[in-house]
Amino acid sequence: MINREKKVFFLYTIAISILVIVGFSLLYIFNSKENYYLIVRVYNVIEYSLLAYFFSLYIRNKFIKNLLLFSTIPYLLFCIYSFVVAKIPEMPFIPFSVEHILLLIFIIYFFFEVMNESVSEPIYQKAIFWISVAFIINSSGNFFLFLYSKNSYNDEIFKTQYTIIYTSITVLKNILLAVSIIMKENTQVTSPHHPIDIDLDTIHPIINKTQQQ
Repeated sequence: MINREKKVFFLYTIAISILVIVGFSLLYIFNSKENYYLIVRVYNVIEYSLLAYFFSLYIRNKFIKNLLLFSTIPYLLFCIYSFVVAKIPEMPFIPFSVEHILLLIFIIYFFFEVMNESVSEPIYQKAIFWISVAFIINSSGNFFLFLYSKNSYNDEIFKTQYTIIYTSITVLKNILLAVSIIMKENTQVTSPHHPIDIDLDTIHPIINKTQQQ
């Protein structure tokens, strides 16, 4: 059975894939940079909104969960403001930087919750672990890149470095996301207080169920 978390992540992958295809088509086929920049800004908002909702499904603290969910509203307003005040159509490097630092904070908090819980199986056997690591690497690797790109993107040497760094991080992120897809999680719920069969009439009082059968 496909749970809600998988449905949200599937929706994220479909939405992002469509936006990437549309964006690259506008840039390389129709040679329309203005519309490409507009799609990138839409991509920016949709990505953060879906990821915020996705990770909120795993965070247990209600205050942090609500904080993550409602952060999409001020983030959307900030992205609109960034678009309005832009003198010319440009890449939204500052909104991207804000997105990555916010995701980094909330994902690290998610790991903090996991470390304080008693789990029945290692966290690395769960898909959410690999998804979280993928976006930690993506956010931490691209945060300073986008921050510096605001003033240096027009430099040809920096553009080459930007392409190499961004491509490498994106490939690594996608590899980890692919690993998360093939992970087989244990769906059985194990209780730490499993009842023990006791027979006081025998020499060995604790009997395993399999021995009784």
